[in-house]
Amino acid sequence: MSKKFSLKLARNAEEVVSKCKGMAQKNGINLTGDSHSGQFNGKGIEGSYEIDGEILTIIIEKKPIFLGWPLIEAKVKDLFV
Repeated sequence: MSKKFSLKLARNAEEVVSKCKGMAQKNGINLTGDSHSGQFNGKGIEGSYEIDGEILTIIIEKKPIFLGWPLIEAKVKDLFV
């Protein structure tokens, strides 16, 4: 089961992705992509993202069964915001 959610970016896409790549690396998460789209995986979570203007759309494709969606969504938002 996958889940999709969107956020409005507070900064430009290049800044968000650059910060996100640094945070991902520090937390053992692989993130590849650019200011338009990309993929991430680590700690049992797999997903992708797309940026269209100020809107970031995140799709979580895989998560550990024992972790609830609210926690996953909060952690992924922390990574991207």
